[in-house]
Formats: sequence, structure tokens, C-alpha cells
Amino acid sequence: MSMSSTGSRTRPIRIIASGTIFFTHVLSLQTFPDEGTSTRAKSVVKTRGGSAANVLATLGQFENVQALLVATLAGSSEGTVLARDLQRENVDTRYCRVWEGANVPSAWIIEAGP
Repeated sequence: MSMSSTGSRTRPIRIIASGTIFFTHVLSLQTFPDEGTSTRAKSVVKTRGGSAANVLATLGQFENVQALLVATLAGSSEGTVLARDLQRENVDTRYCRVWEGANVPSAWIIEAGP
């Protein structure tokens, strides 16, 4: 607990969010490939997706905020990394359910252009 300007103790603001945590893969291409052809991506960027977790990670930066996530987490090594990243960003994951053997869901985005 922190102290207010009057010297009294203030309780942290608890913010609870629920949602899906996943990886977003953004593939950048020169142009969209024609049907039946293949092409290589110029770059691939992999980030954490899921608005609930991302909003809580932002709010967890504030001093008097307790950010709590209620979600299902993958029990794979990637899921463990995601949970540790969230905890490092001051997101409390104690109310998350870990599914052993499950993999982290993925979203794929293809963008084309210069």
C-alpha cells in the first residue's frame, strides 16, 4: 500500500481482465503471391497478442495498480515464456489456468507493399 498526500494509506486499484493470449505473426511481403505460387517474406515479426493481457501490461506500469489476468495459458515452453513476460510487466497471473501440453494459439497477418 502507498501513502496518500494526507498520510493515510491507499489501497491499490485492482483491475481484472479476461481474454485469450496468443502470438501474432506479421509476415511482410513485396506483393501478394498469385494463387498457386509461393514467395518468401521480407520479414516476420512475432509479438504477444490479446487485448486483455496487453492492456494489463500497460496498466501494470502504474504504481498503485494491481493488474490481474484471468485466462487460459498454454503449458508449453512458449506459454511459460508468455506468463513470465506478463509477470515481469507486473501482471498477476495467479488466476490463470495452465493447460499442460497445450500450445499457444497463433494469429497470422500478411501485409504486402514496399
